[in-house]
Order: sequence, then structure tokens, then C-alpha cells
Amino acid sequence: MASSGPEVYTDFIKTLTDAEASRKTSIESKGAAIITTSSALVTILFGLVAVVTSQTSFTLPVSAHGWLVGAILTFVVAAATAILISFPLPYGQTTVTVDELRQWWGDSEVVADAAVSGLRLRQLTAARRTNALKAGILCAACTAELVGLVLLTVAVIGIVNT
Repeated sequence: MASSGPEVYTDFIKTLTDAEASRKTSIESKGAAIITTSSALVTILFGLVAVVTSQTSFTLPVSAHGWLVGAILTFVVAAATAILISFPLPYGQTTVTVDELRQWWGDSEVVADAAVSGLRLRQLTAARRTNALKAGILCAACTAELVGLVLLTVAVIGIVNT
């Protein structure tokens, strides 16, 4: 037996909201990865600088100083930007009071499906807007980390070539 139109639409809207919830999780986990990698690279760079500056036989080329400072700063910016992804933002949560539930309780299945679908569509709109904001922040963090890697690469090439 074929599903009714309301069942099909209700399931479809639920699928869309579930997909947006998965997208949120994915964006936030990628933000956490940027925090981890950028922080690790800054830590390694500080360790490298400490080791190099303690050696009397090696002098870090002056030409590499700016590149290393730039790399550290952009990794810090990447991590700080990625932290913004973890900020709790509104995702269109729905609250239903007991009085509202009593008022709706006698509704037919079709009316209830339509009401629930309407609530889910509002949630979906809010979740998409919030995820788009977080995705933009993620792109900024990725860009900062990439710039940091380029700066670090230039610094290392400069050090190796001297």
C-alpha cells in the first residue's frame, strides 16, 4: 500500500532536518580538527625556536624570522577562529507548552502532520542559516591555517637554503 502524501512530506522534511543536524556535527568536528592541528603546529614551532635559540653553533637566519612569526600568528588566528564554531548558536529549537499540547491534542492526523511539518520547516530554516554561518567561519579558519602552512614552508625553505 502506498504512503499518503502527508506521510511522504513529513518523512521528507524530517530527513532534511536530520541531514542539517549531521552537517552541524561535521562542521563542528572539522573546526575541532583545525584547533588541534593549528595548536600542535604552534607548539612545535615554539619548541623548534627554543631548541634553535639554545644552540650556540646555529643561528636562525634573520630572513626567516618574519616568516616564522607570520606562521605562528596565522596558526593562532586559525585556532581562535575555529573556536568560534563551537559557540552555541540557536538552531530553531521548538518549545511546546502543556497548554498548547492540550489545545492541539484533539487535532486530526492530517492537521497534526501539517503542524509538525511546519515546525520542522522553521527548524530547518534556522539550522541552515546557523550552519551557513559556521561553514563560513570554518572556511576562514581553513584559509588561515593554509596561509600559516605557506608561511612556515617559506621559512623552512629559507632556513634550509642558508
